[in-house]
This record gives sequence, C-alpha cells and structure tokens, in this order.
Amino acid sequence: MSGYPIEIENFHNTILKLRGISTIESGVENLEPIDSELLKLSDFSHLPHASLLRTKGGLKDEVLIQFEFSTDYSLESFHSLEFIAWFVRDCARGGTKIQLRPFALPPVTPFGRQLGTTLRFHIDLFIDGIDETLEPAFKVINNLNKSINMFIDMYNIPLKD
Repeated sequence: MSGYPIEIENFHNTILKLRGISTIESGVENLEPIDSELLKLSDFSHLPHASLLRTKGGLKDEVLIQFEFSTDYSLESFHSLEFIAWFVRDCARGGTKIQLRPFALPPVTPFGRQLGTTLRFHIDLFIDGIDETLEPAFKVINNLNKSINMFIDMYNIPLKD
C-alpha cells in the first residue's frame, strides 16, 4: 500500500497500466494562501503558474490535486501521452477544472547538466469548495478514474502486458 487514499491509488494504477508510463505520484496543495509573490519562489515551481496568475493566486477553499507522471520516451509512451492529453482536454470541455502540462527542471545546475532527464507531466485538478475534508475531491477523482477506464475500453487503448 502506498499511503495514498484509495481513489488516488486507483487513478495511479490506471495511469500506470498505460504503455510507456513509468512513474506517477501525487500531492495536494491548498491554493487559498498562494499569491503571485509566492509563485516567484522555487518552492512553488511545481504549481501551474499561468492558471494562478490569471486569478492572482488561489481561490477561497480551493485545492490543487496534482498527478505527476513520467514516460519511458518510447513510441508507446507518446501514444499513451496523446490519449491522456485528449482525455484531460475532454474532461475540461465537460466542466472539470483540469489541465495537463509539461514540467521540467533547469537544463544546467551547479551539479551538472540535466537536460533530457527531468521531463515530467502534470495533471492539475482544481477543486473548489474544500473547507474541512477532501471527500468532494475524492469523488471527482473516482469519477475521472471511471471515465478514463471506460475510454480505455471503448477505444481499445493498448495496456502493459
């Protein structure tokens, strides 16, 4: 067991069964105290800056559940990535506050060159109305997981053996 709530664990397992997807992890961030000044700090580099700058920071009672996954750079991983990109866009068109975006660290650090080794992808899920419990967010994630599994079956998306 990973220590994640079951809804998140199930979504992780769904994404990981797609060919070429090598890792996934996630976290929850309370966005309400985030403002444009905090976004300048490296501790907040994982956040979706453009989205937060449009609203001048997080909204009241808003959390971000972020799923970060990596690929193995194979052709199959690009097919899976394209499927995930379509799925996320389709969910957003349906009203879910969700987006997919790439994430990478600086090409060169004092410890050497890392270009080509840090590319990840973030599924950013914005949930508002969270005041005391994450239960409403878990319901959204459970519905996302049901939907993506339905589309995997419907479109006969290749899975790992």
